[in-house]
Amino acid sequence: MAVLVTGVGYIGARLVERLLDEGERVVAVENFFSTDERAVAALAEWPGCTLIRGDAAEPGVLEAAFKAAPITAVYALSAQASAHPEAAPAEYTERANLVAPRVLLDAMLAHAVSTLVYASSFRVYGSDLPPLVDESLPYGRFGDLSHLSKVYAEKLLELYAARHGLTALAIRLGITYGVSPVMKLDPRFMTAPNKFALQAARGEPLVLYPDADRPAGFIHVDDAAELMRASAAGPFSGSGYLPINGVTEVCSVAQLAQTVRRVGQERGLTVEIRRQGSPAEPAGEWPATVRVTSSFGRFFEEPRRTFAESAGELIDYWRRADA
Repeated sequence: MAVLVTGVGYIGARLVERLLDEGERVVAVENFFSTDERAVAALAEWPGCTLIRGDAAEPGVLEAAFKAAPITAVYALSAQASAHPEAAPAEYTERANLVAPRVLLDAMLAHAVSTLVYASSFRVYGSDLPPLVDESLPYGRFGDLSHLSKVYAEKLLELYAARHGLTALAIRLGITYGVSPVMKLDPRFMTAPNKFALQAARGEPLVLYPDADRPAGFIHVDDAAELMRASAAGPFSGSGYLPINGVTEVCSVAQLAQTVRRVGQERGLTVEIRRQGSPAEPAGEWPATVRVTSSFGRFFEEPRRTFAESAGELIDYWRRADA
């Protein structure tokens, strides 16, 4: 028996490592569009891991994955996740984010696999968060194809769950940060917390864009991987389609930059913060605090890692990497 993980990138690699640590056998699919092959190759050497190189939108690749071992559950993380306008052509984003989930669901049906955990995004609520965010909040407005595509994928999960009796869990992950077996090096694919830590380590200024004061949701990569794993193993069997918020703290990107500067200065670094343009809206129009609740409340009962606790680890990682 094994689990299937599509997408062994930044979050997927940490999930695969976590599953292997737990004694699971893992079949992993990765096309290396924006992922370091050497890092994934190291994971593939673990006992119990089978790596299949290929596109998760290609039926033949998935057929090989399902035939590699009897699959009991699927974790879907293969996606073009970057909102950067130069990250990928629209056609690639559409294939990775729209076609691949449908092909994967059809393959699950063909092989009688009934549990899917999908890496969605907290950004399905848009960029203007209200004071309280639970999973009943309507979808928001979008400024990029990557996050817009998450809405389609979630509704696709809902459709297949209703038609075919699947358990389809959409984990709405916040902006993810922290050290993972696979780290993105191209700024187009890096999250703001990781990029700020890299810039601080290199003595480069942290640049804030006009919307940097908006509240946003965040989660450490370890917590993101564990939430996905725990959701599949949790009390949701037979629940059909279920969205689950995956956010452990809410703050602004500007506040993250301030934390990176403070932690960098504690390490003797000079960290400059610059603003590009002016704020898009007066900060007073946004909620002073945002509270997030989750369908998987038990997961959040214990304290989770915060960015303030993790910024030093990130800066130290990048300093070692550059040495």
